[in-house]
Amino acid sequence: MAQLESHTDPDLRCACCAYVMPSETSATGLRCGLKYFTSSVIARKFLRMQHYPEVQASNACEAWQARPALERARED
Repeated sequence: MAQLESHTDPDLRCACCAYVMPSETSATGLRCGLKYFTSSVIARKFLRMQHYPEVQASNACEAWQARPALERARED
């Protein structure tokens, strides 16, 4: 798993990452879905959310990817 660290750039953080997943079972409300989203569709299988690491909204890692523009526009 990629090393998580705090970043001050508001665009390069987990809250804005394409791989972030909302989670009611996480203390932060977010989990990293990198492992899920980077596996092939055929290889994906549903795992409990506890299998994905909790992340802070202000954290980021070298695997960060921007969300599609359409998805970002819905939040505004």
